[in-house]
Amino acid sequence: MDPASPRFAPAYVTGNSSLIDLEILPGFDPFVDSFPGYSEARRPLGGDLAEVQSTLGSLIDLGKTTGKRCFEVSVNGSAYVRVDLGTWDVGDAGITDLGSLADELRDRVNDALSAFVPAQAVSAGFRAGSDGQQYLRLTATSGDSSTVRVRRSGIQDLASALMLGVDNGGIELARGSNYRPASTGTVFRVADDDGEPAGLSVLEGLTQADIVSVTIGSEPTIALNVDPNSIQTTAAGDPFYRDKLPGDSPNGKNDGVREKLRIIAQAINSAPGSGYRAEVRGYELAILAKAGTFDEIPGQVTFTGPKETDVNARMVRNTRQITLGPNGNSPFIAFDPVEQTGKDGLEPGFAEYVGDPVTKTGFHALDSVDLVNLVILPADLSLTEEDRRQLWGPASIYAQSRRAFLLMDAPDGWTDSEGNPDIVQNTDDVDNLRALVVKDHSAVFYPKLSLNDRGTVRTIGSSGAMAGLMARTDASRGVWKAPAGTEADLRGIVGLQVTLTDRENGVLNKLAVNCARRFSSGFVNWGARTMEGTDDITSEWKYIPIRRLALMIEESLYRGTQWVVFEPNDEPLWAKIRLNVGAFMNGLFRQGAFQGSTPSDAFFVKCDSETTTQADRNLGIVNIEVGFAPLKPAEFVVITIQQIAGDLS
Repeated sequence: MDPASPRFAPAYVTGNSSLIDLEILPGFDPFVDSFPGYSEARRPLGGDLAEVQSTLGSLIDLGKTTGKRCFEVSVNGSAYVRVDLGTWDVGDAGITDLGSLADELRDRVNDALSAFVPAQAVSAGFRAGSDGQQYLRLTATSGDSSTVRVRRSGIQDLASALMLGVDNGGIELARGSNYRPASTGTVFRVADDDGEPAGLSVLEGLTQADIVSVTIGSEPTIALNVDPNSIQTTAAGDPFYRDKLPGDSPNGKNDGVREKLRIIAQAINSAPGSGYRAEVRGYELAILAKAGTFDEIPGQVTFTGPKETDVNARMVRNTRQITLGPNGNSPFIAFDPVEQTGKDGLEPGFAEYVGDPVTKTGFHALDSVDLVNLVILPADLSLTEEDRRQLWGPASIYAQSRRAFLLMDAPDGWTDSEGNPDIVQNTDDVDNLRALVVKDHSAVFYPKLSLNDRGTVRTIGSSGAMAGLMARTDASRGVWKAPAGTEADLRGIVGLQVTLTDRENGVLNKLAVNCARRFSSGFVNWGARTMEGTDDITSEWKYIPIRRLALMIEESLYRGTQWVVFEPNDEPLWAKIRLNVGAFMNGLFRQGAFQGSTPSDAFFVKCDSETTTQADRNLGIVNIEVGFAPLKPAEFVVITIQQIAGDLS
């Protein structure tokens, strides 16, 4: 949400998407309508000046090398600079209140930041929590005042002890973050639009007796039971226990908000038969429906107890997706009834994928595309596994009609919940999938791939990567080269969902399941069979490169013989056809596309009175027969070792 960032949402999304445009609200100015970025520590320091001085003084341990005295800070995206408080006497007589204490800390941080050009600066202060404790905050005051980021120091670190910086459990809010989209689900709202963590203030002072149960929608009430083995005080009115830090007393007073949220989340996730689950995202509690439509408003979450009003007021509900148009249910939808902007839409299902050739929807949206070689269907979370299975059949039929080849992702059920290849032990499902498709125009690839998406590792189907691999192989070696082997490396991925053994790969390869493998050379595709390539079927279209080479020749000859139309259908035309098609096939032979040492061994082209009878000529038909000797890939290497007796003489 920072306009100075190269990833500023309106510019970045609009520039990279052909479907979505984002606009800034008229009159919106992030420098006026948002708060300066800050970093707030989550370690309670005490209720007054003396307690704060005592806590900081014991950590810094003035004059000794054992103290926690350093942290690193970045302001407005600058490089990190080390702040050393080793010479700071927190108990100096000149410090008379929390304000003067904060000013001295500010000066020491700014001294370190002054090395930058232009210089960066922060202000320091303390926020009084509802639990009576003081929390340290550093706020940006230079430049666009967008961010303050804190991380641990390599030596004598103070950041972890203060819980300062997000990696240490602190809070860091950036300018403009109050304009981010609302989170999915029913969410406990941490900060208000002015950036103040009002949600934290609510939770900071809660005791075990303040919130005793939670109800979601019409489901049974869930009791919030605290683990009796936790480190906590025993009285019902005492605060939830707080996470300890090294060197703290058994009942150390560190931040307990996340512990409260974890207790609530664990209770919801442990409730038998519940239709909801809970996630703790830093200091945000999200309660999500396990099922339901994308535009369905989640159930109302209600807490009970003496402080229920304060907590319930912070719960915000949002749908998983917003339906465009006037009929959307989300409380965050923005619709202009005058301009009638937006249009109702639904998630694509089986019918939407298959489409209509008249209106050119679904698959038939590709009808106007001049050339289609490969067809893939990336997974859509709104499509059920059963619909997805049934979709492969129509998709393969469409691929056949376009002389294309369908690449399929293996069904989710082929891998069990522990990441094991369940399909190796239950191979019947491969035949079930084979029965649905045009076998010689399709292939299936297993397992899924792991992709690093800007720091988040995601699991995706492999068909997209295989399409890229085939395109690369076509360009470098030719369509007749199998897109498999040690040079068929899968680039841009970080792992495989399943690491297969040689035995497991052997079982699946014989069933015509193409497997990705991990070798010392990297991640590679280790299979090149069509769905007709199982060892139980004897087929000339067993291998992907042979099938795709035939499709390429067929499509090329179809396009390359258009000049024949309306020519006199007799021997002079047939001779030209033999010459034209023969030159094309000879070019492929010279590139190594066929078996044989001579052109006559590798291919033939026949077009004469035998292929085109008088009856065909009367109907305006000329028949051309083309045959070729394909190169079959070497799947197995057989090595024979023999001992020979040495010459004893």
